[in-house]
Amino acid sequence: MMVRGRTMRASELNFKEHYPNFPEFAENGIDLSLTDARTITTLQTMRVVFGRAIWPGVYQANWGRAYGSETSEHYAGGGRLSTAGDVFPARGYALEFCLVAQQFPLVRGLGLYLDTDGPLDGKRMAMVHFDLRATSERVFWVRRNRIYSTLYGAPDEFWKGVEMLASFERTQRKNNFNF
Repeated sequence: MMVRGRTMRASELNFKEHYPNFPEFAENGIDLSLTDARTITTLQTMRVVFGRAIWPGVYQANWGRAYGSETSEHYAGGGRLSTAGDVFPARGYALEFCLVAQQFPLVRGLGLYLDTDGPLDGKRMAMVHFDLRATSERVFWVRRNRIYSTLYGAPDEFWKGVEMLASFERTQRKNNFNF
């Protein structure tokens, strides 16, 4: 989204109109002036298509940070805004959310984090990173035990992570452990 020839900040969006499913941004004090508006509007549209609960990461660093690696899509500085977000889809549905996210042409990076705890109860919960990086190819990765494995760089480890998550999610669905 552009405003007067510049990228629009997510802080310029109207909550009720543009991202009504995510009051957590305000509740957690997330400064959306560091985030590209397209990131938040894409998240809202993905939420509508997904049809299940999604909780945004509760830390500022999940949505934009002015420190760390300048190559991170979370980085906001030097005239650029963060184009990344980290979310927690309802337990048992992270892989389904990734399939939904892949339907969106702007989403170019997808990461599954299997070593994170959920924002509501602090129990193990898969986190999904999505970003709008400016690349022609999509990038996919899994993080297990703080080790990253990419689909094209370490495919065996990547698929082991996906299989682990699929097994975990089947168990969660079977036990109806969903919010």
